[in-house]
Amino acid sequence: MNSELPKKPGRPKIKIENNLTREKILKTSAHLFLTYGYEGVSMEQVAEACSVTKASVYYYFKNKANLFSVAVSSMFQRITIQTEKLLHSSNGLKHKLYEVTLDHLMRPHIDFETLLKEAAFSLTENHIQEIRGAEREVHKALEDIFKQAMEKGEIVVTNPLLLAHAFSTVAMIRNKTDLIEELGGPQKTAQALVDLFWEGIGPK
Repeated sequence: MNSELPKKPGRPKIKIENNLTREKILKTSAHLFLTYGYEGVSMEQVAEACSVTKASVYYYFKNKANLFSVAVSSMFQRITIQTEKLLHSSNGLKHKLYEVTLDHLMRPHIDFETLLKEAAFSLTENHIQEIRGAEREVHKALEDIFKQAMEKGEIVVTNPLLLAHAFSTVAMIRNKTDLIEELGGPQKTAQALVDLFWEGIGPK
């Protein structure tokens, strides 16, 4: 006699589908917020873009502020993973910085600080702390690679956290699409930015 309990079909699949739906909502809403701003995006627009019902969006996120906080934090987590992947390649630091800069330039969007300021009136302190915490992880990934480069003698010894923030600021030129086009496209702009960051503006 088979004593095994009968299986309950469907549950794992439902769980996976739920996770996939939630991830789709997060990625899609992050893109919408970064493209149209906080005020320019509604829960209904997110649902339509994801091909789900508005009730489905509210099932995972109780309001737009909650969705914005989680979506932006998740975006920074994905950026951190991608940045770490590029920074831990076998290439030298300068080429790694080029790859990270190019990756940023290929995803132009509105200025993040402007976006956060627009959304701030709807966000709680916990929301802002969550977003800033996720943002800091990107800087931490850059800080760590700068520290390693200093230890190897690849760059001069200075404040690695300052370098991380300075490099991030340089990469923010991705919002200037007209300038990127004038400079010859993302590849040439990325190389010019890294050269400027690497060599400075002092006479040689």
